[in-house]
Amino acid sequence: MSVAQIVTILGSIPLFSMRTFLPAFLAAIFLTYPEYFPGMGDIAPPSEGTFITRNWVLVVLGILSILEIIGDKSADIRNLVKNAETYLKPLIFLVINLNLLDEASVEVLEEMQWAAFDLKWVLLGFGMLMVHWLASLRRDFISFLEDIDEDDNFYMGRIGSWMEDSLVIFGFFLLVWAGIVMVTVYGLAIAIFVVLQKRYVRKLEKQKTPCPSCGNLNLPFAVNCYHCKALQPNIHKIGIFGQRKSALVEDVRQHQLKLLSHRKCPSCGSKLESPAIHQKCNSCGNLIFQDPGVNDYLKYQDRKFYKISGLSFILGFIPVVGFVISAVMANVYLFSPYRRYLPKGTSFFTKLWIKFFTFMFFLLGVALGFIAAPIYIILRYFVWKKKFTARAERGSAI
Repeated sequence: MSVAQIVTILGSIPLFSMRTFLPAFLAAIFLTYPEYFPGMGDIAPPSEGTFITRNWVLVVLGILSILEIIGDKSADIRNLVKNAETYLKPLIFLVINLNLLDEASVEVLEEMQWAAFDLKWVLLGFGMLMVHWLASLRRDFISFLEDIDEDDNFYMGRIGSWMEDSLVIFGFFLLVWAGIVMVTVYGLAIAIFVVLQKRYVRKLEKQKTPCPSCGNLNLPFAVNCYHCKALQPNIHKIGIFGQRKSALVEDVRQHQLKLLSHRKCPSCGSKLESPAIHQKCNSCGNLIFQDPGVNDYLKYQDRKFYKISGLSFILGFIPVVGFVISAVMANVYLFSPYRRYLPKGTSFFTKLWIKFFTFMFFLLGVALGFIAAPIYIILRYFVWKKKFTARAERGSAI
């Protein structure tokens, strides 16, 4: 086993941890047309009929890569498949390394830095474990973004997805021409990410405050202790991204409703994993939407709706920008608090229809924003409110 082979397997690990099919497609393209890669023109192409260079294989991998890139731009699809990907990516990694390269392909790869994949099982096993671990880190990062911006209102998830696409393509070409450099760069990047993740976890732990009654640590915006249920003396406000604000809560009732709008327990402030409306908090056992109730929540959202609708009329006099600001505010403060309690599958097709609906109103908002912005907010608000109330009336198992 050559150094080039070891570099290749190590270098392909981060690529497969970010994308499942795109690295395989790029490898297939290279094997089929090595002459189009600068510096690789002297390499003889693989024999006709080589498995990975067959037309149908290229087409299938290309289609899967396109679907993967498009699907990852949707918060619903990304969050739906994030758990399955941690197991699918190591499997595809193994398949590409073992079964898609025949003898002719190996002869081509042995002449360059992107070397043959016929490696020992120990190295393959290590590679699969590393792909799984890195894919799990990526899943945790997606969950972190979901906590901050669940509906991708600020496009953090979409920007991150485009960055991953760029890193996979850049990393592939870097691996072809400078494999050791690529492994070093990605190794440093992964190490920095792990360090930042640990620092973030430590920061969250430091923000927790001890309960004066039992001494257990609670989230800074918890109203009651998750353990003994005692009322906390210093309750911090929660920010737009779910972060702790330095200001303390003055109106506990309003704070509880705001916690619910973030899909957090109104008692202990813990994140609610299920989108069910009527459920029990896994941390403190509090019954969600019992106190405050659903009607209290609807009134709380309606008050914000009146304010933002009125403000959107004023902002609508600013061409384009006014409509965009109104739409973002409505997404964050009006629509997301309802969408967070709807299962991903049920809201996906509604979102597709609303995207078209939004585009049409955006065109109208270029000239008549003071009309388009309020109408857009009113119609969308009642779509999501109706879905939420219908789900609340049907009830959900605790």
